[in-house]
Amino acid sequence: MKAKFTTLLILLFSIININAKAQTFDVDTIQFSGDANKFINIVILGDGYINTEQNKFISDVNNLRTYLFTQPPFKNYKNYFNVFAVKVISLETGAMHPNTASDCNTANVPTSNPNTYLGCTFDYFGIHRLIVPLKNSAISNVLSTNFPNYDQVVILSNSPYYGGSGGQFATATNGPSSFEVMTHEIGHSFAGLNDEYYAGNSFAREEENMTQQTNPLLVKWKNWMGSNGIGIYAHCCGGNSALWNKPHNNCKMQFLNSPFCRVCSQTIIESIHDLTSPVVEFSPSNSSTLNTPNQFLDFKLEKLMKPIPNTLNIEWGLDGLLFSKNVDSIKIDRSTLTLGIHNVDVLVIDTTQLLRVDAHDAKHFKYINWTVNRTTSGINLTSKENDISYSVFPNPVSEVINISLEVKKRSMISIEIINYEGKVIQNIISNLSLEGAYKNSFNLGELTKGNYLVQLKIDGKIYTEKLIKQ
Repeated sequence: MKAKFTTLLILLFSIININAKAQTFDVDTIQFSGDANKFINIVILGDGYINTEQNKFISDVNNLRTYLFTQPPFKNYKNYFNVFAVKVISLETGAMHPNTASDCNTANVPTSNPNTYLGCTFDYFGIHRLIVPLKNSAISNVLSTNFPNYDQVVILSNSPYYGGSGGQFATATNGPSSFEVMTHEIGHSFAGLNDEYYAGNSFAREEENMTQQTNPLLVKWKNWMGSNGIGIYAHCCGGNSALWNKPHNNCKMQFLNSPFCRVCSQTIIESIHDLTSPVVEFSPSNSSTLNTPNQFLDFKLEKLMKPIPNTLNIEWGLDGLLFSKNVDSIKIDRSTLTLGIHNVDVLVIDTTQLLRVDAHDAKHFKYINWTVNRTTSGINLTSKENDISYSVFPNPVSEVINISLEVKKRSMISIEIINYEGKVIQNIISNLSLEGAYKNSFNLGELTKGNYLVQLKIDGKIYTEKLIKQ
């Protein structure tokens, strides 16, 4: 998995601070779902934990991990994440509190200035509860030396007082409500969510959960309008805040101990989908020649990232027809294959009801195609992954269907509607020469109600998508 903050950035920090010295710390695996190159890696760094407090740090991390994955949608996608803890050793315990924020008088937190490795401090930006690590070069060195393959960095400050911040890193103390605070802050850092309380003019901007749009047909969360409490709600307090709107009045991005609203949940899930593919391993994975007398050809999705509950829709096809559905593997009797070229494919899409994203299937899917050449001497297999992007929507459809696709090189395209017996019911596109993107709408009003397949042919290769006509 590629880190959100690149190696170039890490090197830049190191060059700027030539006195920073890389140090190796112990790294504990807290949760392991799979290959760090394919799963999402949350890397937690401790600050203000001295050498004798590392067991406490690991206990705090375990409690945080447990809590985070009780909160939807992280609960639903727990299997997509690894969690690692880097035992960063500070010289002194705690977090800095300069006592300079205007609201410190009511915070009841003693002034302190401990020497910590990452420099976490309260009172940042004149706000007492805003705790931020100041030593960015130290953070970068810790990551590059100990776990450069990170996706989300979490910094846990060893302070018993309330505080946290989002931004480049998700930071919180281990004080009261710390796990709930950290979940909120991860919403900022991992998914780019804004606060749904008005944090100030400098923080007001267009995000997935913040907008100046007031038209319910145009607002970013239009597909959720009127459902699960989603609407267009002005921020409080008048002035500039009244120009900005949020999707919900009781979301975790505004109130602790509330759930993420559906808009924020959707944004988090889309961030998860951006970083992962549901199919981790499959076989056959390379070109091969099978000359064994084995009667059956085995095609397998060896390892899948499955949501909880499992909402992956899996469709296997053979020569453009649906062969099997929602199974991890299939067997094809080679004696049923005529001599020549055949196509086996599988399409995996997350169909969770927590998403209402237009053309989601065009962005986040896994498609694998095997070309099977049966000869008199054996079977030749070649596999290929996601060489196209396409979507068919709405689905189910009543009259007008929209088709969009994109191919990386100039190809000959044909699209047909076929029934489950393989009979062509309607030609949509015939022999279109295309390179790049294509979008168009087609009227299917005369098509009788029922289940069909949209069969897409690209340079003779066949891709299929189930279509329901209402």
